[in-house]
Amino acid sequence: MAMAQNSSCRKRPNILITGTSSTRKKTTTAYLAIVTELRHINVGDFAKEENLTNDWDDIFDCYYINEDLKML
Repeated sequence: MAMAQNSSCRKRPNILITGTSSTRKKTTTAYLAIVTELRHINVGDFAKEENLTNDWDDIFDCYYINEDLKML
């Protein structure tokens, strides 16, 4: 079945790269953004800038991201 053409459909992919601390995700994704000409967004930095964090996880050494905080 063919997909209907919709002008609001995404034209470029989202690529999500995850991993534990200190695995060079920022370096890898920054390089990937250059070679693919895609925009690089660091989700952790974005969440802090938008005040979407509400607690710290000592085990994973990162903030919990709570997208519902944007609604408050």
